[in-house]
Amino acid sequence: MYLKQTIFACLAVTLAGGALAAPLTLKAGHPDNYVVQKGDTLWDISGQFLAEPWLWPRLWNINPQIANPHWIYPGDVLQLSWVNGEPRLGKASQGGKQVIHLSPKNRYENKANPVPTLPLSEIGPFLQTDHILADSQQAKGMPYVLGNNERHVGMLEGDTLYVQDVHGSLTPGQDYGVYHPGVIYKDKKTGELLGQEAVFVGTVRAEERLANNRTRVTLTHNRREVYQGDKVIPLPAQESLSAVFMPKAAPVISPGYVVELPSKARGGGKFDVVLINKGLRDLVSPGDVLDIQRPGAELVDRNGKVSYREYASVYDKAFYSAGKSTLPSEAVARVMLFKVYDKLSYGLILQSREPVGSGYQVSNF
Repeated sequence: MYLKQTIFACLAVTLAGGALAAPLTLKAGHPDNYVVQKGDTLWDISGQFLAEPWLWPRLWNINPQIANPHWIYPGDVLQLSWVNGEPRLGKASQGGKQVIHLSPKNRYENKANPVPTLPLSEIGPFLQTDHILADSQQAKGMPYVLGNNERHVGMLEGDTLYVQDVHGSLTPGQDYGVYHPGVIYKDKKTGELLGQEAVFVGTVRAEERLANNRTRVTLTHNRREVYQGDKVIPLPAQESLSAVFMPKAAPVISPGYVVELPSKARGGGKFDVVLINKGLRDLVSPGDVLDIQRPGAELVDRNGKVSYREYASVYDKAFYSAGKSTLPSEAVARVMLFKVYDKLSYGLILQSREPVGSGYQVSNF
């Protein structure tokens, strides 16, 4: 919760090649003025004006080298103007005549929280709590919950628990996260282990080191019930969480795919989170932006009699496989990576014109 309360993401885009040269295209029917509303994000406001809102830093004339742009607040009046043939959005003065363009400088005003770039509530849990374990061996070496003397199967806030801590990594007085080992992710083509989901279930405070490499802890918070065998892992330090994302064109990668939607929904749209099979070993980093493409429909062509593969007869699938073809894939969404592991990354969908599903291809745009 402290993440949402204390940091506001500031995006500063440094696009490569043609994206930088592309002119800003205003959206049809855009307003000339806009009053900032409570709950707005810079992304949403830019979407009122731009056909491609992901180019918003150019609209706001933000310097990508500065991490603290001039904040705007609910109630501020924004006005559209033109500078060297390009649209610019700035804050109008109270008289409505002078336009002050947003520039990187500090603001010392006692106002409500400034408008964030994106809704951090969508990615906060992934930044603050949820994890991907590199492999099952990493999980085996972690402290794990033994249970409690009340013999509870599902343990709740206030319970005293005992943790097996062979390496003595738990320090009395410190808080730790409790994680339930979840889905094991493997590459759908090669079978390579990509990582294992670690689902955050609660927090504990280490109380006392005991004999036999055990530690007594108090369960201080629950998101879900804690079970025997759940892992106990240090929580990420607040100061290590990324408060600034710098979206940019990702380095050239071989095509990957959407592993799953953590929400377990069948399809994801704008501001939904996806997990992809690209990570540090592919040289991607937080802020990298990629395209998501819907796979082309598979066809079975029986001497000119064409049908979609899923609707074709068993006979045609078996004996006319040589006639199978695929329609071209189509870009349907754009995703920004925000949490990157060795072989997997979490990304936030910035734009979407069709629902995104598991198995959709991820590639450079």
